[in-house]
Amino acid sequence: MKTLTIKDGIRTLSKKLFFFCISMLLTALISCSNEEAAPDLPFDEKESANYESIEDYYFSDADDIAMEAFTSEEETQSGGKVATDSRLSGAIILRTGPFVSGNLRIDFGNGCIDARGNLRRGLIVIDHIGRWNEEGAQLTITFSGYSINGIKIEGVRQVTVTSVTDLLITHDVKLLNGKIIWLDGSVATRECHYTRERERNENNLLDRLIVYGNAQGTLRNGRGFTIEILERLVYSRACAAEGVFIAVEGKKLIKHGDRELTVDYGDGACDNFVTLTNQAGVSVRYEVGK
Repeated sequence: MKTLTIKDGIRTLSKKLFFFCISMLLTALISCSNEEAAPDLPFDEKESANYESIEDYYFSDADDIAMEAFTSEEETQSGGKVATDSRLSGAIILRTGPFVSGNLRIDFGNGCIDARGNLRRGLIVIDHIGRWNEEGAQLTITFSGYSINGIKIEGVRQVTVTSVTDLLITHDVKLLNGKIIWLDGSVATRECHYTRERERNENNLLDRLIVYGNAQGTLRNGRGFTIEILERLVYSRACAAEGVFIAVEGKKLIKHGDRELTVDYGDGACDNFVTLTNQAGVSVRYEVGK
């Protein structure tokens, strides 16, 4: 009886171990199945959001450099603190005509590298009527052989100063015939009509850019798009200094064909992550990269 009891115990234990292993295996399989079934967006939708953000950055960057060149010139003439925007390091800023109506050329020559390692070449040319920081002033920004990291930028930006306070300058911005020529020869086109607020802090240094409006064009993959800014986009200068090249707050709607994609830039955190949501309600967190 004692021998049979031991055998029975071993047999019972073996059965329990067998069923335990089967249970763990099924749990693991179900877990993996759930992970594989986690909702995701189609590749082309994520690609569209990525390309659109990058293309918007290149045009906005050139526009912002033009405004910083005016700031630098103003501070130099008044004997105040000279602007220290590293994007202008090594560039030659040349004025033709008086401050109230003239021409400003930002010449990067054969190449100037900023603190983030970006290489700029060529000219950004600004013709203006009225002082850059006075209501009613009109600026026309064009490019001559201008490129950043070998990516060529073309087009005309028409900027009108619509209001000025001690800490805020508001612009009406139109981009006409915008074009980006990538290193592989692919071409993106863009036109936009934005309102842009340049918000400065108590030290008169640029703190935030706030943008709203709409845009349309063709991405480098040939896909046409339209943009509607649903909630004002906020760009932080402090975050930009850390390598964040997209907005840190706000929402925009991207439409291409019969598809729609909402891009949520978050609540102010300094990162290049966005939340993408398509028409089916599928949302993913996605890192935009240049």
